[in-house]
Amino acid sequence: MDYSIIITAWKEEKSIVKAVDSIINPENDNISSINYEIIIVCPDEATWKAAKKIAVKLKFKNIRRVKDKKKGKPAALNLAFKSINSSILFLTDGDVYIGKSVIPKMISYLKNKEVGGVTGRPKSEDSKNKFMGYMGHLLADAAHHKRMVTMKSDVKGKSLKIVSKKPGFFVLSGYLFAMRNIDIKVPEDCLIEDAYISYVLHNKGYKLAYEPDAKVYVKYAKSLKDWFRQKLRSVGGYEQLWRYQVIKPSTKVRNFWRELEYFWFPIKYAKSIRELLWSILIYPLRLVLWIRIFWQQRVIKKSFEKTWVRIESTK
Repeated sequence: MDYSIIITAWKEEKSIVKAVDSIINPENDNISSINYEIIIVCPDEATWKAAKKIAVKLKFKNIRRVKDKKKGKPAALNLAFKSINSSILFLTDGDVYIGKSVIPKMISYLKNKEVGGVTGRPKSEDSKNKFMGYMGHLLADAAHHKRMVTMKSDVKGKSLKIVSKKPGFFVLSGYLFAMRNIDIKVPEDCLIEDAYISYVLHNKGYKLAYEPDAKVYVKYAKSLKDWFRQKLRSVGGYEQLWRYQVIKPSTKVRNFWRELEYFWFPIKYAKSIRELLWSILIYPLRLVLWIRIFWQQRVIKKSFEKTWVRIESTK
């Protein structure tokens, strides 16, 4: 195979159908004539049966399963990596789905041998008419803005006076990214495997690219409790990367002080009085988040098992 698409999932028999369909359905222009396989990495039978069923329905034969031992996503990915000979890997999740012509657009970047990975653009599937949905859209669009500034050379605007282009890259999104098949093993207690892989690629001298038209649609947390659980893992995991020695002071892309570069973004993002009030509410929430991250990562050093919590409202 030239390309392998890895979909990690667990107890996602409903959403996996849409995830697989978005890739193999001819109407989405994602398969064309390329030689690729889909690998479903899941511990449960229900998720695999649902994925297999939609593949059979669409007469797609190059789908197989890697049964993981329910030790977390990093361990699941390591199992998948061992079973693959393809030169290019796509990584995505069973609770998201991709847009049209996404895979061909991302492959075009990897024709440049200097590029080691390319990320798609997460887009919120939720309604902006409620606070949690609005916050999901805002944070996804803020990440898009950051990737445009740091990973594109032709971006202009007043915000460039505030947002630094350094270190010249941003991490790949675990919702959807493609990478060269390098010899890599993700630490099994890693909270943010996408960032870890991004740094390994960067440290090997590869460039990381961003394709804003490669859209992947995501459901974000529906409650503040779930939001804190999710962000304590995804944002707090950057503290953990220092212990793996993949970050250097010159290549850090995320911490409390980096986030202050976007202090202006929520206010400008609001399009109504209601949205402005919601934007203002985000500031104390992010401050509380960073305080909790400091407590968990630096003080009590909370374990992977206690930090990695399945977020049901995003399924």
